[in-house]
Amino acid sequence: MSFEFKVAWRYFRARRKSLARFTAVVAVVGIAAGVAALILANALAKGFADEMQNKILANTAHVSVFATDGAEIFDWQLIKETITTIENVEAVAPTTYENSLIIGATETSYAILKVQNQNQLTGNQIAVGAKLAEKLNLKIGDTAEIAVIENQTPSRVRVAEIFQTGLYDYDSTWICVAPENFARLHNRQTFTPTVLSVSVKDIYAADETANEIRRSLGAKYKIVDWQEANQPLFAALSLERKVALAIISLIIFIAALNITTTLALLVNERRFDVAILRTCGAKAKSLIVIFLLEGLILGFVGIFFGVIFGLLGCFVGNYFKIVSLSAEVYSLNHITFAPTLSNVALIMFATFFLCLAATAYPAFKAGKIKPLENLRRR
Repeated sequence: MSFEFKVAWRYFRARRKSLARFTAVVAVVGIAAGVAALILANALAKGFADEMQNKILANTAHVSVFATDGAEIFDWQLIKETITTIENVEAVAPTTYENSLIIGATETSYAILKVQNQNQLTGNQIAVGAKLAEKLNLKIGDTAEIAVIENQTPSRVRVAEIFQTGLYDYDSTWICVAPENFARLHNRQTFTPTVLSVSVKDIYAADETANEIRRSLGAKYKIVDWQEANQPLFAALSLERKVALAIISLIIFIAALNITTTLALLVNERRFDVAILRTCGAKAKSLIVIFLLEGLILGFVGIFFGVIFGLLGCFVGNYFKIVSLSAEVYSLNHITFAPTLSNVALIMFATFFLCLAATAYPAFKAGKIKPLENLRRR
């Protein structure tokens, strides 16, 4: 153990009651609170964004192909073959979304028909979102009627499945039907899609895949990937996250200023000790290192307890599901804390360097203390 660290550790452990001791405690508590708050806020924001992204991707296309005029795609099978040959494309499914009314035994509600090519749905069977089924008091096996704009005469259907995506907007409005059932509701013989839903292997390369599809199909079709379709949502989440982190970072900044105050008071209290050390041969560089280490020890203790309390808060929050939301407003019922090693490490290093900057001025001031003047004053 070096001479400088021994002295710094001795100063840190000193039990003297003084203003410097009080400010040191305040600095440690402030840094711990700031680090814990940053970890919690970062984990909560990431958990919300991840939850929204996962649920959106699980229920919507990674890349959607539309006709530019919104019309039906009559040559969709040929287009499907073209898209399937593109790298990163996993599957292509024809679908359509259309406004409709569903009429239950006692209630009528707006709904969105989604064509879903599932073997489970046959004939007049439908799958209804859980919230919509609850609103209409529908259960599996019940019958209802659906009316569409093209054919306003209600058609009878039977509830074969009640699904729950976890997103309120989908669960409260979506009705899934098979292609042949959709055609029957419109008094047609066959189903013609208006959208081709493309699934990709790497969701983060969906924009590149969308560009490849654009080049292959030309200007006749509009191609939208999942990031572009949900850009306003994720941009709002990113902005909210940045603002929250910036505000909470002020806690750490103020706590770091307390380290500056603590070391300034400590240098003033230890002027006689510093004078003796200089007289005994200690160099100015060693004195600077001593007080730098003193400040960094304070910062490290605050960071250590901040990380512990932050991660513990994430665990408790997830275990007891503390963050519950109104599904009608936020689409999600519950948010999980999702701390990551990279984010925690970034917070630790940023706080450490902030503490290092806060110790610089008082440490260099200690190195400039003149021993003879302070010994005479003593």
